[in-house]
Amino acid sequence: MADRSNAAAESLRLASGRLEGEQKTREGDRQAHLDRLQGDLTRIKGQQTTTTAAIERLRYEIERRQIRAPVAGRIGEVAILRAGAFVREGDKLGAVVPPGKLKGVAMFFPQVAMGRIQAGQPARIRLDGFPWSQYGSISASVANVASEVREGWVRVELSLNVDPTSKIPRQHGLPGTAEVEVERISPAMLVLRAAGQLVAAPKTASDAQMEDSFPQDQRMQ
Repeated sequence: MADRSNAAAESLRLASGRLEGEQKTREGDRQAHLDRLQGDLTRIKGQQTTTTAAIERLRYEIERRQIRAPVAGRIGEVAILRAGAFVREGDKLGAVVPPGKLKGVAMFFPQVAMGRIQAGQPARIRLDGFPWSQYGSISASVANVASEVREGWVRVELSLNVDPTSKIPRQHGLPGTAEVEVERISPAMLVLRAAGQLVAAPKTASDAQMEDSFPQDQRMQ
């Protein structure tokens, strides 16, 4: 009886040792697996950082190569480009006309515009494609005068007056000629002004010869 009990106890002891060894083995395997997973996680995080940086770089390159208008509207002008042509960053590829009221833009020489053309002055626009003798002209007024000279010109913006009887279509890009009324003066005042300029102007040798060769009444005209 005692022998059987001792044998059973020994068997249980051996089984317990075997189970403890197996448990340690399984724990070691789990730890090794966890270590491998931790290494994979670290590697994946590194790849994620590299991939994110590459994606941001590609997005930047795509953004640089996109053509985007600053405003919404209708295309009014497009640059003529051939397939394969090189386009630098900042090159003008076209013009977009935003919805809204049209305006006229005129370019004047500085000596003509500076100090003479002012906001509110009446103006008239004659379009090249619509002969004024048949279609008339567009009535306008000066809306804004640039304060700086750009490329030898002064930009003047004109506000177009509404004329339901006009046959001229109101659309963007029509070329023409603008005239601004800077002052009104009588013919007599023009003659007096011209005479004053002749008197005030310094005489040169050619001026003196011309004045000596014409009667007094013709020099006043």
